[in-house]
Amino acid sequence: MKVKLKKFTETSKNILPNEAQYLASIANFQDEEKKEIFNRVVENATSQGQFKSFNENIDKRKYNYIKSWIEKKLQLIDVDLTTEWIMVYKKNILTDTISAQEEHHLISYLHNFKSLEYNFQNLYELALEYRSYLLIRMRYKDHQIVNQFIESYASHYEKSKNINQKLYQATTEITTQYSTYNKETKYWEKWLYKVFNTPTIDGKNRYQAFILMAFMYTNYNDHISLKKIFNEIDIYFSNGEMYSRRLLCNYYASRLLLHSKINELNTAEYFGFLSIHQDNDDTLLYVNNLIGILIKNNKPKKAFELLERFRSLYENTHNYHQKTTYISYNIRLLTESHQLLQAENIGRHFLKKYESEILKHRWHHFFTSYINVLIAKEKYDDVISLFSKYGLEAKDKERSKKSNHIPNLSWSYSLSKYMEGKINSTKFKAELQNSITKVTLNENQQQLIRQAIEKYAKIVPEVFLEFKNTI
Repeated sequence: MKVKLKKFTETSKNILPNEAQYLASIANFQDEEKKEIFNRVVENATSQGQFKSFNENIDKRKYNYIKSWIEKKLQLIDVDLTTEWIMVYKKNILTDTISAQEEHHLISYLHNFKSLEYNFQNLYELALEYRSYLLIRMRYKDHQIVNQFIESYASHYEKSKNINQKLYQATTEITTQYSTYNKETKYWEKWLYKVFNTPTIDGKNRYQAFILMAFMYTNYNDHISLKKIFNEIDIYFSNGEMYSRRLLCNYYASRLLLHSKINELNTAEYFGFLSIHQDNDDTLLYVNNLIGILIKNNKPKKAFELLERFRSLYENTHNYHQKTTYISYNIRLLTESHQLLQAENIGRHFLKKYESEILKHRWHHFFTSYINVLIAKEKYDDVISLFSKYGLEAKDKERSKKSNHIPNLSWSYSLSKYMEGKINSTKFKAELQNSITKVTLNENQQQLIRQAIEKYAKIVPEVFLEFKNTI
């Protein structure tokens, strides 16, 4: 019995907290043993404590029933599965290969359509294709059902398209703000919040509005507003709205960023591991974020295990932003474990191969890690050469406009110049002091700066210990 429960145990461990909360809200088991199994599933999924085993004396068929019930209920509300069949039906209509079973499902779905769901825009566009398909074949009865759906929801479709276009405009401005640090986007807040919280707007647009608000609040370091909208969408997910495992993992990844910002590292780690429960195009992003948290939480072994577990994702991705982030963490972890030669070789090889991509994506992250290993190897002249070749001093000065800027890269440059005799101690101290004159130090930044100072103080204690006292 123990071996047979192994599969169910593995399945239950993969159930996410919001999935369990939704399932609990609709469950109504009369059988006491089925109820016991299900309650244990929910308890394990929603608690952050130790996993509790299942009762091995209960008939295994009841475990199979619960497993099937859970899978079926989640599939019914999974917006990604709906997207899939809509895309398949559209292709089959365009190629005249739609089956009678598919047509029956589609006509019934449109006939019984009651509210604007997540995939409304895609569904409406499918109906437009299907209406012509039916009319040319003189299937007037089916055409009437489809045409009635199209006419009834025409104004909603136009509204959804307009909202979608406006969301794209907001996306352009908010992502530009992240890259350039100096664009004002707060005026989008009221409209985005209205879209997010309006039930008569399709779920895809509502979710996109949530993502943009989260992005915007992150840009502004507005943790209070960020936490507020996270708590709101958490309720939506637990009610089965805007749900798919992909979207849920995206939400958990976003919560990791929030709790990291407010230095709740254990909570951030918890959400980080939840975020990698499903493989998709964003998984490497989530892995990188989690590795960053594990490093910050002083768990390098756990971080390196995660790095190795997802190495194939790094090797196969064409997302150079995430590729650069991953290799930067790899260099950092090797440096901190005193594997300096390997760290330096990886950094040099990556820079040679992906020079232009690094300068476009995450240059600061990469050069911070790479320069750290060069300093550890006392290759100060190489650091100065990198700054000169890639204009890092000017790039870092521009980056200092960002509110969460930590000037550790400029410190590396000043340190290298000092160690190579290009500046004296007075100039060195002045450059360090100037680097923080415009920095507003929150608790998280103070911690990062203290860590950086302690590292550099091992090299030139007479300068950095004095500098530490001025902060």
